[in-house]
Amino acid sequence: MNKHVAAVSIAPAGETHNQRQERLRRERSLATAPRLSLRELRAQQAAETGGSASAGDWGKREGATLWGPHRVHPAPHRASTLTMAAAYPFLTESGLGSEGTYIGTDLFGSGAFCYDPWVMYDKGFISGPSIVVIGTVGTGKSMCGKSLVTRSITLGRKAAVASDPKGEWVPVANAIPGGKVISVGPGRATRVNPLDAGPRSSELSDAQWLAVVRQRRRYLLVALVSLMRPGVPLSPVEHTALDMALTDAVAANSTPTLPIVLEYLLNPTPATAALVGPKGGTGVGHSLRRTVSGDLEGMFDAPSTVAFDADAPIMVMDTSALIGASEQALSLAAACGATWLEAAVTNPDGAKRIVVYDEGWRMLADPYMLAKMSEQWRLARSYGISNLLIMHKIADLNEIGDSTSGLRQKALGLLTEADTRVIYRQKHDAMRLTKEALGLTEAECVHVEKLPKGVGLWKVGNRSFIVANQVTTDELAVFGTDERML
Repeated sequence: MNKHVAAVSIAPAGETHNQRQERLRRERSLATAPRLSLRELRAQQAAETGGSASAGDWGKREGATLWGPHRVHPAPHRASTLTMAAAYPFLTESGLGSEGTYIGTDLFGSGAFCYDPWVMYDKGFISGPSIVVIGTVGTGKSMCGKSLVTRSITLGRKAAVASDPKGEWVPVANAIPGGKVISVGPGRATRVNPLDAGPRSSELSDAQWLAVVRQRRRYLLVALVSLMRPGVPLSPVEHTALDMALTDAVAANSTPTLPIVLEYLLNPTPATAALVGPKGGTGVGHSLRRTVSGDLEGMFDAPSTVAFDADAPIMVMDTSALIGASEQALSLAAACGATWLEAAVTNPDGAKRIVVYDEGWRMLADPYMLAKMSEQWRLARSYGISNLLIMHKIADLNEIGDSTSGLRQKALGLLTEADTRVIYRQKHDAMRLTKEALGLTEAECVHVEKLPKGVGLWKVGNRSFIVANQVTTDELAVFGTDERML
């Protein structure tokens, strides 16, 4: 049986049109000619090379040829980059670099995945430092948030948890040297005064500082009243009564408390009574009374027994003692605690800090908290903070209202404005909303539905990565939720 040799042609560089035509003619004639045996090919090769004995079965290498029994000149092949991608399957994303916190493994690039919101901003990868992490129960979203926060602390960042309704961040803070936990709730000894002034920025004059503190206090008081009677806005007289009561409370005590303000609402001074009437602030006063004698009694109704430690690597506001309380009580506690914390973390003179909003759907459903979060989203760069919002799914926003709801649109805006979005596995029926809200592609949606536990899709600016969060045994013992599982 004759042996035959097949060769692939390569067009020689610098070939003219006439040369190409002649080459193609020869190739066509070779294609139609009877195939030669190996012995005949060797004889032909010897004749072409002058009888050189060094040319074996595969000949010798010559310019513009492949290794083969004789010179061949195939025509060049043209194809789109989509088709040719199959010829170069090992090209990968260059990645975000090695600066920042180690999160885990980039499964598509097989390299380490590192992230830091301020580093990403400095490099121009993102336009804002806020982060959103979503994932159904048991997929690893909480583990991701805790990995990012604790490892960032080792690099000099700080962290604050505005409200920890499940107590999941308490062991994290206790495991970090210098970490502080503030536990508030019925029967707890800790008191937090939401009307504290907080740390003062060195950039503000005395008059500016007093105006900032007054605005913050007044905003909280209006929010507390609104939470107690949803859908019933304050009347002009009630606004005036609240302003006057706050002014009188500050005059009586430079650091007022809610009971002092309540006293001036229910028992106004002659000047206030002359302006709004003896009963002008009664309705507002009764709404606020719940914070000092209702189910929140003993939490936010006295001077603070703790102080925000700006040097602590992490501060956690533990509200887990309120588990089982009404939604109204939880909202009131979140508003008071977050206002107190905000006064401390929004100091431009402070360190770069990650502010965590766990169980974010609850805060987004609270008009006051939503407004405060929107403000911190806008001013995050000025404050030097990175907001980290953790929630289960986009459909949680349906608790706020339908697609025409202004509050829902505002909450959705927070998610879309976050330049870093981390998506853990979502159910199929949740993918449409997730895709629309977070700008996922069809291919990304397919991946998200099938992601294994502990693996998430990271969208950093306009770049995407599939990342497996790597945790140590010691971290797992501290971070673990859901019976210490991911």
